[in-house]
Amino acid sequence: MRRVFAVTDACAGCGACIKTCPEKAIQPAPREYASPLVVLEDRCSGCAECAEVCPVSACIEVLLEEA
Repeated sequence: MRRVFAVTDACAGCGACIKTCPEKAIQPAPREYASPLVVLEDRCSGCAECAEVCPVSACIEVLLEEA
């Protein structure tokens, strides 16, 4: 299992996570997404810095099965 983070629809779009992500894994989401931001799973290192700075706790841990 690999730990990554995802942004939920509770996201307020403040951008704090974008600024803090050392991997540059968080980007604006396409309009059809429920959340204004999206995590690129292939770039996410699972460091949790996004979760630490999110004022609305919208960054959550997700465990991915490794192929």
